[in-house]
Amino acid sequence: MRIELHIGRLVFDGITPGRPEALRTALESELADLLSGDPITPHPDHHLHRATPPPITAAADSAVLGRRIARAVHGTLRLPGGAGDPR
Repeated sequence: MRIELHIGRLVFDGITPGRPEALRTALESELADLLSGDPITPHPDHHLHRATPPPITAAADSAVLGRRIARAVHGTLRLPGGAGDPR
């Protein structure tokens, strides 16, 4: 099964990431690792058009912030009723 995840927009309320490229690289890498180690199993016909992860604590290091965002996104996909819910 192929899973395609497209993050169209990240909203930063009250902060500006210091190094956007480092944030993006860390987010992609961490999310790939998480999905490899703990894959989600969506319905074949399920599309999740919008996910709202919990608030994330800002970090001075853009790479740390990227990893926190990846964990929040992965956790959101695993929630009951989310893309990872087999119901």
